[in-house]
Amino acid sequence: MNDNDEIPVFARGVAGPLGKLDMDLKTKVDEGTYDLFCRQCRIEGVDVSGVLRDFVYAYVYQKTYGQMVAEKMSHDAHRIDAIKRLIGHVHAPEFLATGER
Repeated sequence: MNDNDEIPVFARGVAGPLGKLDMDLKTKVDEGTYDLFCRQCRIEGVDVSGVLRDFVYAYVYQKTYGQMVAEKMSHDAHRIDAIKRLIGHVHAPEFLATGER
């Protein structure tokens, strides 16, 4: 079995690279801008809240939320690989071999 065969047995709550995503931001725009924004999101096949989240993260961190998630995943993968080199591969109890339940 390799790493691609592992499946998580349980799901976790939504968390971002900097912690839980539980703070709301609210604003008001005119109807025309709202309609154009929603139409543009539909055309691009993206979620309105995801686009707004990317705007906020880009404004604050100069990186979109997606970029920050990708960087964290890459960092975590490198960290896990380094740990595997030091102590060897260990399966956590929340992972089972494919087909086992």
